[in-house]
Amino acid sequence: MRARVGWSIAVLALMLALAGTASAQQAPTLGAPPTPNVTVNSGPSTSLGSTTGNGGLKTWQEALIFAAGIILITGIAIAILADSRERAARLSHGRPATEPGTAPHRHKQRSKQQARAKAKQQRAARRRNR
Repeated sequence: MRARVGWSIAVLALMLALAGTASAQQAPTLGAPPTPNVTVNSGPSTSLGSTTGNGGLKTWQEALIFAAGIILITGIAIAILADSRERAARLSHGRPATEPGTAPHRHKQRSKQQARAKAKQQRAARRRNR
């Protein structure tokens, strides 16, 4: 179980590292005039694998992020299911659950019948003493 959680954390760290390389935008300042956005063109772009010239993510990067998200969600689901099964096992206190359709133990049936007979005798005694 801990190995799965550790693996999920490693995948999350990888995703954060990939997301950290994205460009950050500056927050606007209140009352200050906006700074002009100056771009310097250093020549033709030599980016391999880029389908568009807008500087977005490449297809393989999008696929990698998507796959990492699926793996992360699957890891979380497995961790939740494993933890719930462990708790259910601890809450049963070591007693095996009876299967439906099986009769309970005879001593439980007999003690229940004796309790009912005793209650019946007590009710009859109260009726006599009215």
